[in-house]
Amino acid sequence: MAGRRGRTSSNQETEQQAARRTPAPARSLPGGPVLPAVLAIGLPAVGAGIDELSGPGMGFAFAAGAVLGTGLAAMLSTRRGWWWVLCASPLLVLGVTAGAELLANGDMYKGKALATGSAKWVVHGFPVMAAAAGAAVLVIVVRVILDGRKHHG
Repeated sequence: MAGRRGRTSSNQETEQQAARRTPAPARSLPGGPVLPAVLAIGLPAVGAGIDELSGPGMGFAFAAGAVLGTGLAAMLSTRRGWWWVLCASPLLVLGVTAGAELLANGDMYKGKALATGSAKWVVHGFPVMAAAAGAAVLVIVVRVILDGRKHHG
């Protein structure tokens, strides 16, 4: 025991280290991970439907649905789910755009016109992709700040 004066036992030390590393318990949602996914896909799809019915191409309803759906999905997701929301938002925007355009104007996209249309969807959809990802980042940053205040104040 010589030389160990003032030190805690190794068991107490490892328990304290483990307690510091243990993440806060994840919030449980009534719908589980399904609710954020439904919002992230459903709101842009509804917006795309509204835009296709009101005129050609994607418009404000689609952009608002994509940003709102991604933001709500980030707000309702656990920390582990944030990665999926961030990575999936641009792909969902592109997928919903392609699906809506092909359903509404499928006869226009045959052969080379499909490649041209796909390029147009990516170029015109990029601002919506960026806005949706930005909304997710903003929600995640706010949640991290608020969670930090709960634990430290």
